[in-house]
Amino acid sequence: MKKSIKWGIIIFVLSGAIFIAFSYFLSTKKKNCLEGEGHRAIEACSFLIGAHTAGFRGVYLVRRAKLLGIENDWDRAASDLNDVIALKYSTQSPPAWVVYAYESLGKINSGKGNSAEARKYFELAAQNGSKEPEVYISLAKVYVEEKKFQEALNLLETAGGFDLAKTHPYYNAQASAYEGLNDFAKAYASLRAALLISAPRPVLADTAKHLGLVCFELKLYKEAETYLDYTLRAGVECLECNLLLTAIRESLDPGPRPAKRSRRLKK
Repeated sequence: MKKSIKWGIIIFVLSGAIFIAFSYFLSTKKKNCLEGEGHRAIEACSFLIGAHTAGFRGVYLVRRAKLLGIENDWDRAASDLNDVIALKYSTQSPPAWVVYAYESLGKINSGKGNSAEARKYFELAAQNGSKEPEVYISLAKVYVEEKKFQEALNLLETAGGFDLAKTHPYYNAQASAYEGLNDFAKAYASLRAALLISAPRPVLADTAKHLGLVCFELKLYKEAETYLDYTLRAGVECLECNLLLTAIRESLDPGPRPAKRSRRLKK
């Protein structure tokens, strides 16, 4: 009887020790996955995903996708994001994570040049309440190319309600939509607003080029000259800028006219 009690106590103590050790091990894996970086964090997330941790699998998939993105392993990141979407009807993948997956898959496909896939995921993100401005701006650019100018402006209006949305890409897309509607005055206003925002020189140069072309359409030739000249000085290759500048300068400063020949009267 005493031996049975003794062994029971030993088994109980061992079980408790094993449970504590495993809990610590699991806690360490979670910390490494959610707060760590690099391959160690990816391996920790992989363990947790493989363990099918109840209620949290979607969280670990999203985290691993982010880590894989940092490593530029876009194919594996996309695979994890698709797994997140597959879990959207379960408690393991909350709606916010599904929207994040749509947004990220849109960006990944856009970076790869898969425009049709990028559009599909950006539209899904927008339909599911994305608060990422890039989603709406990217879609607006697609709609401008498809000559759906008012739809593009509607998307940009939504994007404009989010923090830090009004960037150079936002205003350039808005200007392009207004140009499609032949409202060059509003396009001009959008691009002037963009130039008030600090940005790297190549970005400023692209906006200046766009504004220069709009100024030319509005016959604001002196302004067009200023912006197109800046574009070229910033190192942007622009054949049409050179052609327009030549035409503008000849128009603004035609140069001295040849003197008229006086007719001599015959004696």
